[in-house]
Amino acid sequence: MASRRTTLSDVARRAGVSVATASFVLAGRDGRPAGSPETRRRVQQAAAELGYIPNEYARAMRTGRTGAIALALGAPRDPWTHELSAVVSEHAQQAGLTTVALVDESWYEFLQGRAFDASFVTGADATADGLEQVADLARRGQHLVVFSEFVEAAHHDVISSGAGPAVHMAHAALRTRHAKVHFLGTRLDRQYEPPVVTRLERFLNSAAEHGDDPHGLLRDVPATMGAARLAALDWLRSDQRPTAVVAQTGYLALALQAAAVQAGMSMPDDLEIISIGDIPQASSLFGPISYYGAAEVFQVVAEITVQRALNPHAPYTKTVLTWRYHPGETTWE
Repeated sequence: MASRRTTLSDVARRAGVSVATASFVLAGRDGRPAGSPETRRRVQQAAAELGYIPNEYARAMRTGRTGAIALALGAPRDPWTHELSAVVSEHAQQAGLTTVALVDESWYEFLQGRAFDASFVTGADATADGLEQVADLARRGQHLVVFSEFVEAAHHDVISSGAGPAVHMAHAALRTRHAKVHFLGTRLDRQYEPPVVTRLERFLNSAAEHGDDPHGLLRDVPATMGAARLAALDWLRSDQRPTAVVAQTGYLALALQAAAVQAGMSMPDDLEIISIGDIPQASSLFGPISYYGAAEVFQVVAEITVQRALNPHAPYTKTVLTWRYHPGETTWE
C-alpha cells in the first residue's frame, strides 16, 4: 500500500503552528518576512523532516498565483541575456519567486498554454506578428512586461529602449578619426517590416549623411560567439582590415575584441570598437569595451517585472530608458 502524501497539516502539526502560519512561511510570496525567525525555522525544519512537497497546482488554483515569472529572451548566447537573467532571478528570489527563462523564438506558443505571475518579453518588435501576439496574450489575462519601442502601456507594462540615436552617435564619433567606419552584424539580410528601423539601417543612414559609400562597410558574421570570432579573425587578417567598427550587439563586440587580440592588434591604436548594447563587466575578458547602453536596464527590468508579479492589478506603466556612452579601452575617447 502506497504511503500517504505529506500534507501541509502534517507540517503544521509537527512545527506546532497553525496551518495558515505554515502556509505563509512556506509560500512567502509577497516579499514580507514570513513569521518570526524561530517560527520559520520550525516550519522549514518540519517540512524537510517530513519530505513535504508543495502542490503548486493546488496553490495556483487557490491563490490565483503560480509563484513564477517567465523571461522570453530569445538570444541565449548574448551576454546581455545572461546578465538580465541573473539580475531578474536575484530580485525574484528575494521576493519568493521562481524564474523560468525561454531562450528561443517560440515564446508566444509557450505562454499561450501556461500561466505565470508575470512574463517579460523582448522579442515583440522582431517579427511582423510580435505586437499582435503580445496583445493577444494580454487579452488572455497574461501579466506582461514588454520590451518595445512601438507599443503603449494600455494592457501591459512597457519598457522602451531605442538604440537609433546611439548608432548614429557611435558612427559619427568614429568617423571623426577614420576615413571609413565599418559595421559588424549578424543576419544583416533579415527583413523587418515597418515600424521597425534596424541598427543596420541607422548605421547606413549615418554613413550616407557623411557622404560614405556603404559598399564594403558591412561585415555579416555567424550568430554564435565562436564562429563570429573566427569570421572576424579572417576579416582582421585580410587586406580589407578595418580600423574602426560599430558592433551590432555586445557579444559581437566581444568576439571582435577576442579576434583582434588573437591577431596581435592593439586597441585602440590599430582598431577602435564601439558596441551598441550593454556589455556586462564580467563578460569582458580583455578589458572593458566602449559601448552605448541603456542606463540601469537590468535593474529596471528586474524591478518592474517582479513588481508586476507581486501586484498584478496595479496600473500599467511605460518606462523610457536613456542611452548613454560608456567609454572603455577600445576607443580613444
